[in-house]
Amino acid sequence: MKRATVFLSTTAVVLAAAATAGAAALPPVPPLPDPLPALLAPAAPPSQASPQSAAAASAPAQAESVTTAQVAAQQERLIAAEINVVRRSHGLARLTLSRQLTRAGEEHARQLALGGFFSHNWADGTPFGTWIRSFYPVAGAKSWSAAENLAWSVQSVTAHQAVELWLASPTHRHILLDKRWRQIGLGVIRADGAGGVYGGQNVSILAAEFGVRR
Repeated sequence: MKRATVFLSTTAVVLAAAATAGAAALPPVPPLPDPLPALLAPAAPPSQASPQSAAAASAPAQAESVTTAQVAAQQERLIAAEINVVRRSHGLARLTLSRQLTRAGEEHARQLALGGFFSHNWADGTPFGTWIRSFYPVAGAKSWSAAENLAWSVQSVTAHQAVELWLASPTHRHILLDKRWRQIGLGVIRADGAGGVYGGQNVSILAAEFGVRR
């Protein structure tokens, strides 16, 4: 049986609130399901780092054409459900599906597939903290926060495996188990012949978008 190799992004979080809650103590990291190994993408210095914004990216690469790039809607629903199972097991609120965040995740994952890069930035270099607002606007909210976890795999992974991989990375785990979130959107794109960093392979790209507006 072939082993799936999954690459995780560095995480991106942007906050637009006057004050945010301190980080809560999180439970120990659970073991990864055997025999699934994980390779973390090298961390990059934060781009435009500030108390309210941090978006780190792996280096973009020139892309080849993509044969197909289509949404895996069932996988999106399964991963969102698995995230809620894990959150509830830790006494955290269940997240509701957001069409806005789902569209953000799908469009970003599609951009990554078509552009052949792996980054929280948009294809034109726009940082996460800026482009996410065009999908999930602050509007008149007094408190607004958003975050993103990314991953890509040459072979398909189950919803459980995808969530376990994020949980095994401290920064991704912190986002997934952050008590402030109230909404979630999953984008899963399956691309055949994805170029750039994907090497012309058939890949699945996962983008989990977290948000809260009050």
